[in-house]
Amino acid sequence: MNTPARSKPTKWLGRFLFALACVVTLFVLFHVEENWRGERAWNAYKRELEAKGVKLDWAAFIPPRVPDDQNFAMTPFLAPLQDFDPATGKLRETDALKRAQDFAKSLPSMKFSGRIKGECIDLVAWRDAMQKPPGNDQVAAKAQPRSAPERAAAAPVVLTALKSYEPVIEELRTASRRPYCRFNLNYATENPAAIILPHITPLRNVCRVLALRASAELAAGHAEQAMADLELLFYMAGTTKKDFLIGHLVAANILDMATQVAWEGLANHQWSDAQLQSLQRRFQNADCLAGAWDALQAERAGFGNAMFDYLKKLPRTRLLAMLQNLGEWSSPASTTGSLISAMIPTGWLDFEQLSYHRIFDESLLLVLDMVARRVYPQRVSQSEREFEKDGLSAIWKHQVLVRLLLPAIVPITKRSAQAQTTMDEAVLACALERCRLTNGKFPDSLDALVPRFVAKLPHDVITGEPLKYRRAGDGYVLYSIGWNEKDDGGVPDAKGDNAQGDWVWQCPAKK
Repeated sequence: MNTPARSKPTKWLGRFLFALACVVTLFVLFHVEENWRGERAWNAYKRELEAKGVKLDWAAFIPPRVPDDQNFAMTPFLAPLQDFDPATGKLRETDALKRAQDFAKSLPSMKFSGRIKGECIDLVAWRDAMQKPPGNDQVAAKAQPRSAPERAAAAPVVLTALKSYEPVIEELRTASRRPYCRFNLNYATENPAAIILPHITPLRNVCRVLALRASAELAAGHAEQAMADLELLFYMAGTTKKDFLIGHLVAANILDMATQVAWEGLANHQWSDAQLQSLQRRFQNADCLAGAWDALQAERAGFGNAMFDYLKKLPRTRLLAMLQNLGEWSSPASTTGSLISAMIPTGWLDFEQLSYHRIFDESLLLVLDMVARRVYPQRVSQSEREFEKDGLSAIWKHQVLVRLLLPAIVPITKRSAQAQTTMDEAVLACALERCRLTNGKFPDSLDALVPRFVAKLPHDVITGEPLKYRRAGDGYVLYSIGWNEKDDGGVPDAKGDNAQGDWVWQCPAKK
């Protein structure tokens, strides 16, 4: 009996289904192979890191809880900033929360003149701004140098205007005597990007008030009161440095404020020897390179490694949305986006995680040499060039997420190098002033400071060589050659570009 021949449509349908089955099979095999390969490669590298003592568990960097009555962060002004709703993970809306967020919000939006320019805070401009009607307190004019009598005349008005902030400042000063400081952030969330730092802005605003008040106190001749505010500034800098990289940067910013006030007292020879010794110890203990190193390690484990672990657990549609949010790129049509996300093997996230840690080891961490206490600008430039390469190389190198997460970290090494240089210069400035108080003049070289006024001379973190120093009349110029690794003769960049020119600390000659 003859079997009837199949029609052409039936024949083509069979071939199509067979081809489709082959494609699906290849797709599944591709996913299985890539998942196995990625997981295997990441686990092997993870074992290497753990054998070297690298901490990858974010929990290892979370500070342990402390009793509220012994915790600086749980003083009434700051406690509402850690009052999270366990159901939503969001802060509860309270009057106390708003009070903290609005602290010093009404102050004129003026910036302090940069310490690197060797100028005192323009108290005259601050006084004039504070005397303007509410809502009309913006200062358009650039801050300018003022004479000592001009600043002394403006100081009482500024101090009077700042009196309304005293209750909070005194509350924080009292709380600073507690033995611990631990901000109870929402560490329980699986998504590291969801951890918010609501205390950062209020603390920075408090420090802004402290720096302005201390400058006015010095101008008014009240060195003891200025010193008390400086001590609180140093303490406040230490409260944020463990809060990711942003906390490290805020700590450096607060130290800049403290350094500005210290410089003003040094330039006008207002500190006693005892005060200078206290300041010198504070600046010596403010280790910005160690702070940067610790912050990088915490960022690696927290926002880096924990982020990858979180992404791998997400459903495909949520993963795509998360990547879009991180990369700030427009989403395709939902159907197309879901299709694209479904095609990404989980193993590729393992490869991305491996690339993230490899670049940390082979690039970022090599910028900071904690043994030699050096920072290498050329290695930073090399890292920046690596991230600027075309997107296609990022795909086949499995560095798509790496280029979203790491580029913002690279410039922090320059900021940390500059902050450490400022601390080292401040240490020497205190020692130089103590030498002047003892001998009636500044020494001809820094070597004269050892060992009476400083146990060891700090070196330039850029070159590893001694910082540059020279007498200038009855003052001096102290400087690092800066980020461009070129000796510009103790001259900073005219435009304030910290990547150019020298990083200078100058004690002006008497006029």
